[in-house]
Amino acid sequence: MKRLFISTILFWFVTLSFAGNPAYEKAMQQAIGQLETAESPNAYQAAANQFLRIAQVEQSEWLPLYYASYAYIIQGAMSESGEQKDESLDQAQEYLDQAKQLTSDESELVTLQGYIHMIRVTVDPTSRGPELAGKATQTLARAAQMNPDNPRAFLLLGQMQYGTAQFFGGDTSEACGLINQAVVKYENGETENTLMPQWGEATAQAVQQRCAQ
Repeated sequence: MKRLFISTILFWFVTLSFAGNPAYEKAMQQAIGQLETAESPNAYQAAANQFLRIAQVEQSEWLPLYYASYAYIIQGAMSESGEQKDESLDQAQEYLDQAKQLTSDESELVTLQGYIHMIRVTVDPTSRGPELAGKATQTLARAAQMNPDNPRAFLLLGQMQYGTAQFFGGDTSEACGLINQAVVKYENGETENTLMPQWGEATAQAVQQRCAQ
């Protein structure tokens, strides 16, 4: 009788666990669609809120927190004042730190960390560049080393080096080489998990065109 009771509990536990996955995937697909069509800071805020609602339900999943962090990074990049940028990036850092607690070896999370450093530099390149530009470059290089097939790590690393070369009037050939690698990785990259990050390909192609001019 006891064995039957335990078997019944296990059956319903497994059934309910699998039953939750389609709902999670559907909610994530809708939120990703909302993120992809966002065009303003308020729209990115709304997308981040949607992912945070999913994260409250699916507390073992790192992707909702990843996307919430990404939405705040883009909101910060779009903001006009340095104070607004820092406020958005502080939020991005908070949710990225929470995602890191769920998985510690994900190249995409390290890429976002480099992205946060990169956008913080734009608040005041003269005062922040000496510390954060190197930190962003090192972090993105680590993300690329962790997963050489991650095109976003190569894209942001190339953009970082491209911006630095332009700021100091230097050679952009190495940066453009990284962008070319990113474009190839986007073209060759295929994943069966449609919830994994896909952003960045159009940006890589646009920067590649600037490199060719």
